[in-house]
Amino acid sequence: MRHRSIWKAATAFAIVLLLTITQTYATALEDAEKDKEAAEENKNNAEQIRDSLANSKSELETYVAQLDLQLAQVQEEIEELHTQKDDLETEIEIKQQELVQAKADEKQQYADMCARIRFMYENNATSYADAIFTSESMNDILNQPEYVSAMASYDYDMLDQLVTTREKIANDEILLQVDLEAVEKLTVDAETKESQISTLIDEKSKIISEYEDQIARQEKLIEQYDAELEAAAARIAQLEAEAAQNSEFVPYSGGALLWPCPSSTRITSYFGYRTPDGGYVNANHKGVDIGAPTGTPAIAAASGVVVIARYSNSAGNWVVISHGNGLYTMYMHASQLCVTEGQYVNAGDTVLLVGSTGWSTGPHLHFGVGIGGYLSANAVDPLTYFQ
Repeated sequence: MRHRSIWKAATAFAIVLLLTITQTYATALEDAEKDKEAAEENKNNAEQIRDSLANSKSELETYVAQLDLQLAQVQEEIEELHTQKDDLETEIEIKQQELVQAKADEKQQYADMCARIRFMYENNATSYADAIFTSESMNDILNQPEYVSAMASYDYDMLDQLVTTREKIANDEILLQVDLEAVEKLTVDAETKESQISTLIDEKSKIISEYEDQIARQEKLIEQYDAELEAAAARIAQLEAEAAQNSEFVPYSGGALLWPCPSSTRITSYFGYRTPDGGYVNANHKGVDIGAPTGTPAIAAASGVVVIARYSNSAGNWVVISHGNGLYTMYMHASQLCVTEGQYVNAGDTVLLVGSTGWSTGPHLHFGVGIGGYLSANAVDPLTYFQ
């Protein structure tokens, strides 16, 4: 009796120890998977932020390139306006010199004419002299026919030409001044525009620099999350290696898998790019969808260790099984899970019941195969494993 009691106690202890080890393994695996999922989510968020920043930076760089082109055009316009201004100032200076000379010529011509009239007076032409000295201006003289007729034809023509020339020069100077004012205004406007564009370029360049800093920070975060992913993957690999010590565990070594939904072979969506009934083009579909009623059993396609058995917003209730040698199978959108993380399953064991949880438009089983991991980047066409 005593030996039987000892045997019962030893058996109970072994069972408790086995359950404790199994529970410890499952807990450790679950923690590692949660760490991995958190790192993946953080990495995806960081990549999205980085890509968004990169797009914004690219758009700003395109905008700044356009501003640079505008600035170059404005600077060319300013240079041309400065040239026009210099030319106009030179022309005005020449006109001013011409006007001074024209006034001097006109004054000299008038003096010469007066000298000749004086000569006529001294030769008994008294009436001419009286008129010239009593007149208030040259116009008074020119308006008196009797004195015009007394002037030499040459003197009259010369004086008339000089008056006309002086008036034309004065008018030209006024027009040039008007043109100069217009050019000066255009120059001020262009320089203002140049300043505004330069300020805008400086502001946008500063924002681009800030984007570059933010992108660099996101890149560092991505590197950090990559390291966390590698660490989590290493822990999962260790746990899978420990599970492989189970005498029942036979790593996948090739050959066909079991069809995961024995009661239905109706494929509603194949692997790769697709256009669902809704009309939108979905991103690359990473598995095959098998249509089946809610509650239909789905089985393990091969023996292995359950590394994920939980709910996800996109996959709904889902299961991932590691079969060894880098092969993983995924089962999504279940109405009910029938296994737990860390559990060893044989090929053909029921792992879940078909449903429509997560991103799903109706009851079906999404079945996927991954080589080297269960992430979307590792997905391959599952149908190649049933031939």
